[in-house]
Amino acid sequence: MQRAMRCLGIDMNTATAAVMISTVLITCYNLSYSTVTALIDRYFSASVRINSEDTLFRDFFTWLSEEQAADLDLSRTLNARKVASDPANPDNSGGGGHLGDEFYGGRHRPRGKQVYRVQYLPAAGSRYFLDYRGRKVRIIMEEIKDSIMMHGMPQRKIVWLRSYGRDPGILKELLEEVLRKSNARDQGKTVVFHATTGPRGIPPRWERALSRPNRSMETVVLEREQKELIVSDIEEYILPATAKWYANRGLPYRRGYLLYGPPGTGKTSLSIALAGLFNLEVYALSLSAGSLTDDTLATLFTMLPSRCIVLLEDVDASNVKRAADPPTSFGLLNAIDGAASREGRILIMTTNHRERLDPALIRPGRVDLQISFKCASRNVIESLFLNLYDVDVGDQEAFRMPEGFPSADKILELAGEFGRVLPEGVFTPAEIQGLLLMHKKDPVAAVGAAGEWAREKRAEKGMEGEGEEKVEVNGVTPGPGKGVMEGGEPEEICLLDGAGEIV
Repeated sequence: MQRAMRCLGIDMNTATAAVMISTVLITCYNLSYSTVTALIDRYFSASVRINSEDTLFRDFFTWLSEEQAADLDLSRTLNARKVASDPANPDNSGGGGHLGDEFYGGRHRPRGKQVYRVQYLPAAGSRYFLDYRGRKVRIIMEEIKDSIMMHGMPQRKIVWLRSYGRDPGILKELLEEVLRKSNARDQGKTVVFHATTGPRGIPPRWERALSRPNRSMETVVLEREQKELIVSDIEEYILPATAKWYANRGLPYRRGYLLYGPPGTGKTSLSIALAGLFNLEVYALSLSAGSLTDDTLATLFTMLPSRCIVLLEDVDASNVKRAADPPTSFGLLNAIDGAASREGRILIMTTNHRERLDPALIRPGRVDLQISFKCASRNVIESLFLNLYDVDVGDQEAFRMPEGFPSADKILELAGEFGRVLPEGVFTPAEIQGLLLMHKKDPVAAVGAAGEWAREKRAEKGMEGEGEEKVEVNGVTPGPGKGVMEGGEPEEICLLDGAGEIV
């Protein structure tokens, strides 16, 4: 090396000194830059921190991937993931991007083909600038290295938004736009969150699972008085005056319902329809999850918003337990109405086996209204038929209904005949829906097949028709011959749901 440098006329000592001086200068520059940058960030900038546990974190990156794709593409460090694109429900596409309904890769979408796209998001440790309304906003992604987050499991993340100048107004405007976009995206939809209780110390949290168009209560097949009962009860509960009324009397502002009955009778469908009617988010939790403990359950309940529907499914299958105790519902009871439990939410519990529940779980104060779901009555059977075959000219063309499809008057006549053929109180709405879907373009064939189908199903069940059950209010079983609840007196009401959806 020395000989080569001599041949090139380079003095070794001079070169060494130059390298050392350069290193010192670069080090000084880096230190100076870091120091100056830190001082500017501390004293001459405004910042906002968003934690990954907050739903705003997801909303921000959805907005970023959709609205600021060009700026994001300039970043040199990105995370990429494959997400599904569903034109019928863009929210389920993983939070961004839009593909045409008709074309895929320059060609018509293959029939039944799931279409995917690449979504880019900032990687942890990345820093870059976003041009927002003529101002530079610096975005910094960080990971929190918690001691409990070990063995390669995902880390919690933080995003910092920083603007230069002491006024945070531009950051507030940005986040307000993020929320406006999020609200517009969810307009007319019911958003469902599911609880995640990951292993190895990952904190429990609520994750947005899906959103779906609001389901009209008109499509939930109930007797009118039955539907009005639960709707009016919730409608009164969510009035601003009701919260004040509870507070003035020292009562906890909560409302609880128990929906019980066989699978397929529409318990979950009713819950989702109620959420859409009152524009409430649904936070769904299955108590049969093996990783659920008293602590995780308490944490999940403390993270609930003040106005929402908490849907606890299959409460009879609860595995809630304390580490040193046998299985118990103590944690569930404390989460529902303990001293630290949040007020304002609506609790809906569902079960297929009410007789298995701890009486303490459904006592008055925790459950205010118990509603029995039974097999379909004649009115429900006819309503299911009408709901499926109520098609207009556009539907007939879109679904290629055969020529000679019955008129509305004929459909009404066939519904009555269908209700007379099928025995009431024997089949669930989901079972009847299955029969109708086998003949979804031919109502006459559905009526013709109903008799034989009923005989086969009854033979499989080995059962006769069942009678109606009653609504229980505050743990009291009403007497016979009653109508609508007035003055605190229990009334006889059998809530039968023929929702057009298998649940």
